[in-house]
Amino acid sequence: MGVKVQHGKFPIHHRHDNELKSWNWCLGNSILIGPFPGWKDDWGKWFIEIKINGKRSVDPAEYTYENVMHKVYEYCDYYYNKYKKDEE
Repeated sequence: MGVKVQHGKFPIHHRHDNELKSWNWCLGNSILIGPFPGWKDDWGKWFIEIKINGKRSVDPAEYTYENVMHKVYEYCDYYYNKYKKDEE
């Protein structure tokens, strides 16, 4: 059913301060991960775009307003854990 929110309104973040370590690391390393709404026939559905050094890809899965940010942070954690160890 979902939460009634204005279409396209950015989802609520569920992490704060030190929990954003992986997101901040990704941002600082040209890994941009973010949600975008379905604008045409996909009202109420959200998608995730990932840009790594300018190369763009889109997660083919569909998400809801309620769960899209959870997946965004999951991706941030994945890339942080995958590439951060190379810097150590």
